[in-house]
Amino acid sequence: MIKKVWEHLLLLLLTTSPAIMPLVPITAQEISKEVYVVRPYEPTLSDATKYNFLPSTDDAETKAPRFDYSITPKRLVNSFEPDPIKAAKTITTSLPKIYNSWLKLGFGNYVTPLAEFNISNLRSKDYAYGAYLFHKSSQGKIVLPNNQKVTAGYAVNNINLYGKRFYSKTTLTGNLRFDHNAFHYYGYNTDLNLDPLPDPDRDSTRQNTYLTGVDLEIGSAYDDLTRLNYKVSASVDYFADKLKYKETSTVVKAGFTKEFLDLLGGLDMSLDYFHLKGAADSVSNTIFRFHPWISKQSADWKFNLGFEATADKAEITNFYFYPKAHLDIIIIQNVLVPFLGLSGELQQNGYKNTFSENTFINPGTFYKNSSSNLIAYAGVKGSISSVVRFRADVSYTVFKNYHFFVNDTLLPLDNRFTEVYDDIDLITYHGQLAAQPSRKFEMLIDGKYFNYKTFDEARAWHKPDFEIGIDASYRFGEKLTAGLGLTVTGNRWVRHYQAPDDMMKIKPVTDINLKLNYQYSKLFSLFADFYNLSDRSYMIWNQYPSQRFNFLFGFSYKL
Repeated sequence: MIKKVWEHLLLLLLTTSPAIMPLVPITAQEISKEVYVVRPYEPTLSDATKYNFLPSTDDAETKAPRFDYSITPKRLVNSFEPDPIKAAKTITTSLPKIYNSWLKLGFGNYVTPLAEFNISNLRSKDYAYGAYLFHKSSQGKIVLPNNQKVTAGYAVNNINLYGKRFYSKTTLTGNLRFDHNAFHYYGYNTDLNLDPLPDPDRDSTRQNTYLTGVDLEIGSAYDDLTRLNYKVSASVDYFADKLKYKETSTVVKAGFTKEFLDLLGGLDMSLDYFHLKGAADSVSNTIFRFHPWISKQSADWKFNLGFEATADKAEITNFYFYPKAHLDIIIIQNVLVPFLGLSGELQQNGYKNTFSENTFINPGTFYKNSSSNLIAYAGVKGSISSVVRFRADVSYTVFKNYHFFVNDTLLPLDNRFTEVYDDIDLITYHGQLAAQPSRKFEMLIDGKYFNYKTFDEARAWHKPDFEIGIDASYRFGEKLTAGLGLTVTGNRWVRHYQAPDDMMKIKPVTDINLKLNYQYSKLFSLFADFYNLSDRSYMIWNQYPSQRFNFLFGFSYKL
């Protein structure tokens, strides 16, 4: 039995061994490809291992790494050798020489002498003082529209003594003024058809005014804006005329500025008092102004903001409040700067101030103060190139108690002016162009157009609808300089009861002036001034024609 088992195992090995397979013929058997699943696959997951401990609050101790190293310096070898620079030479510079006096003398047609003299101290860091004297007069006659020659001479005299004292932190200034004006009421109404014609002599038409004034001012001289800077001034004027009208006026001003919180703040105050005495009665007026403001600027903008509160006490007391605001928008520095703002002010119309506006007013006239209740404006300024600058703006102003001058028909000759009042609205268009293409030539063109809206008066009497001015100068070589001035005054309406609708229009007038100056030396020069080159006698005020072509020749000399 055991022998048979070994025989069967030996036979099985021989038939299945690969080495022996080629020697023994094997019969192919068909393999069954069917698979029988005894039971479905059941996946299993092993149990997760969990960590059973709590987090600890103990700080972890860390140690910064430590490195020990050393650097051995080594010189960098450079073969570059700079070229030596020559020592700079010091050039001694001196201030240009100045002269302590200057004299100008001239004479012209219409028997017109001119004298001007100024004397002052030389350079000083402690003080400056001097005196200025001026005289100009004319003795000629003027032809009126009815071909009658009338005396129209005038005289202007000014004396000014001035001084200034410089201290380390303050500056003290003082002026003493004296002005004298003499003229004639020569322009009577030639449409009255008077027979015989009036024959005004020098005394009956002559007027004289005198002004004596004293100015004092003290101000700080701090360069540091964070310190309180101040300026306080006082002026006292005494104004009188031939007919014994006398006005005393006093103006006291105080201004303070200080920088705080990146802002520049200030406060301006003033007290203006005048008293007029005359043949009929005396009047007085007091004006107090209070104006706080702040200002700030950057590379893109600059603004000033504040207000002005004003009290005006005459027969009754009126109070005014004016906004004060201005904004510059700097799009391109000095090239394109739009601006806009709001403002307002009260104008004091005392006898002296009104006389400077119109010489031929009734003596001793008291005018109401006028108020610009609102001034709104906007515009743009800048430059077109390095030699051309421009400005264009428009403003809208609301006036209260605006005065116009009309001829006083209660007088026999209508040769003086009185006032009428109206509340008006005014729109002003303004343009300006300045050019200086070279050191020898410069020119300025300025023009305004006015649009008046009156409520009670038919017209804005004596006010032009436009004004144009051109000033140009040119230097020929180093000695001769020529200056040309041209002004055009637009249409003006005046009240005239002998004309249709009781008004008359004065057409536009053009005035051309030429000035020549020849610098013979640093001390001596010659001048020639020519006025009204068109030789037209135009109306300065209604019934008051100007001189025709006139000239002045003279010289100036430094002493």
